[in-house]
Amino acid sequence: MKEYFRNVLGVPEANIDYLTDATAARMSQAIGKLSELIKLNEGKAEVFFYYAGHGLPDENKEPYLIPVDVTGSNVRDGISLSFLYRRLTEFPADRVTVFLDACFSGAARGQELFAMRGVKIKANTQVTEGNMVVFAASSGEQGALPFREKMHGIFTYHLLKKWQSGGGDLTYNDMHRYLLREVGIQSVQSHSKSQTPQLLLSPMAENKVDVWKFY
Repeated sequence: MKEYFRNVLGVPEANIDYLTDATAARMSQAIGKLSELIKLNEGKAEVFFYYAGHGLPDENKEPYLIPVDVTGSNVRDGISLSFLYRRLTEFPADRVTVFLDACFSGAARGQELFAMRGVKIKANTQVTEGNMVVFAASSGEQGALPFREKMHGIFTYHLLKKWQSGGGDLTYNDMHRYLLREVGIQSVQSHSKSQTPQLLLSPMAENKVDVWKFY
């Protein structure tokens, strides 16, 4: 994803903050740094946030991103989606685009137990502020499935494939329609299960997804 942001979407290397195997502290610090940069750009910031990893809901079914030092027994030590959305929209920005590809299984990519990827997006985590759009790998009670041959989640694979073929010139709505079709077909072909990517919009972004493009 980092290489696609840099080489396909044209994001300068200096503007990319790339974390692997991040702890909760590192993730929180990086999100805080991003929020501060949005503030300093005085409404002109254009932000991409991509997360691939684990996700779990707490007892109230609020979804959390799960860093490497957090387990299923201390979910609330992770990063809640509501916290993430709030920090990314607390200051005005021209555009904030979030991509979520996360798993519940607890198994590594490629293992037989690795069954699903995807945070369950509940009503209490809907985007409500700012110019924010969220591309989520799956909907409701679904998981988001792996594309084992390609070493990606199905959602991420088709997102990158479309960008590589010039799909950055698509509007956000056109990309969502493309992902609905391709991810839907691939999930049934590979796993005999349905996967329905979601496009979640803040009220401010509702009239912009037919205009916004990736480059």
